Amino acid sequence: MSTDRLFDRYLEGERPADYRTLSGVELPPFLADRAAAAGERPGEYPFTRGIHAEMYRQRLWTRRQQSGYGTPRESNERLHYLLRQGATGLNIDTDMATKLGADPDHPLFEGEIGRQGTSIATLEDMEQLFDGIPLDRVSSTLIVQPPASAPFLAMYLAVARRRGILPSALIGTIMNCALTQLSGATLQANTHFFPIEFSVRVGLDVMEYCTRELRRWNIVNVNAYNMRETGINAIQEAAFALALALEYAERLVARGLPVDAFAQRMAFFTAAHIDLFEEVAKLRAMRRIWARLMRERLGATEDRSCWFRTAIQTAALPLTAQEPLNNIVRAAVQTLAAVLGGSQSIHTTSYDEAYALPSEASHRLSIRTQQVIGFETNVVKSADPLGGSHLVEWLTDRLETDILAMIDEVRSRGGFVSAFKAGWVEQQIRAARFAHMDRVESGAQPVVGVNCFRDEEAEEPKLEFFAYEQAMPEARMRYVREYRARRQAPGLPAALDALRRATAAGDNVMPTVLAAVETGATLGEVCRAFGEAIGHTVES
Repeated sequence: MSTDRLFDRYLEGERPADYRTLSGVELPPFLADRAAAAGERPGEYPFTRGIHAEMYRQRLWTRRQQSGYGTPRESNERLHYLLRQGATGLNIDTDMATKLGADPDHPLFEGEIGRQGTSIATLEDMEQLFDGIPLDRVSSTLIVQPPASAPFLAMYLAVARRRGILPSALIGTIMNCALTQLSGATLQANTHFFPIEFSVRVGLDVMEYCTRELRRWNIVNVNAYNMRETGINAIQEAAFALALALEYAERLVARGLPVDAFAQRMAFFTAAHIDLFEEVAKLRAMRRIWARLMRERLGATEDRSCWFRTAIQTAALPLTAQEPLNNIVRAAVQTLAAVLGGSQSIHTTSYDEAYALPSEASHRLSIRTQQVIGFETNVVKSADPLGGSHLVEWLTDRLETDILAMIDEVRSRGGFVSAFKAGWVEQQIRAARFAHMDRVESGAQPVVGVNCFRDEEAEEPKLEFFAYEQAMPEARMRYVREYRARRQAPGLPAALDALRRATAAGDNVMPTVLAAVETGATLGEVCRAFGEAIGHTVES
């Protein structure tokens, strides 16, 4: 920017380009004399102000940084590092092959092994991943979608069994969200590997099994975050997630499960974007809506069944490769929004994630960001500290209205699964993605260091980013081939036959999946048996 232009801006004064939220809600210049919160209290239905009466006064949120690096051993080392830095929960992310139920030597995943998460194929891998981590004392979130969520959870259960830990003592979450686990609700990614209805069915099998066997385990984490990262706004994020969760709940009720038996173990995974007040209002509105859906539509009688419990990851979409240190500020604001909004656990996205997976230093800074907010700012010392704010209360009501209207739109299309299969959800995402990029490229949406306040003379950042061992993918492929060759598993053919029969018969697959992995089956072999049972093959 020229010096003359700088002085012109000083004389003209600076002001926002518009007065809308990121979702397009027009904000009034001020609000007054509003009947704030209408007598609602934290810890009371419909839980707009928080699911606990004293919120963080009694217990801070769980600090859990998502982690997944190449081999199970590398990930295990990072998990222990995070715990030493003050993480209080673990998020285990897997690479694309694992998410889609393939072993590392599957030809479709050449070049992908261990790139965006850890590669898991065997029970040995799972033991190595959780080596030295007490499964009944540290809450772990397993980030994998159905049908791969079934063998992945089975391996976790098998590790616990070998350690003498009962399933009922395990604490954690299986993501297990059939449609939104990948980078956005991409129709191709879901349909090319398994039919949508089959993925949904296995996801429900996992939920039903967990409801009966794992009393302290969250049966699903409805993934709004990945959809939000495609560019949709807060209203769409909330509406899509709530509509999908409602459909999961209705299908479980149709299986004969009482709503109060499982609703308490349903959870959400949502984003905290850069629009602070809108994000706080979004979480307040989602709590209110979910509580009413559970009680008024499904007949839940227990308060805990009406709790909207959410893990938050701060948004990566606003982070930039240009001037990456600016991302530290963005992540701090987003983390504050998650805290003020009353989240149950938080992952602060690292400033270097526009380049690579987080380094140890950036991961440590993410945890420190949460610790500074939690232990230094005092924002945790009163429940719902923005409650009663005219703006936040008005925005909560406005978002509730808009979210409910979009939920009704999804329901009019037969529910989220039907709307997804028809391509409507993807159309919404695509339109929002283009609109978002248009706003950034035109400058209507300021992005500091990118389309405004950019230092054209700045040098490339001199930062150390995480780098892979180039030999890692080949080592993983060699490992799984050697594993199959050396394993002593005389019962494996019969176990896989039993799995195929249960799958084809429509029985809950979890008991036979657990038997197969304990006999020595790999994750890819289990998922291939699924495909054989339903007559579905994946082209190589």
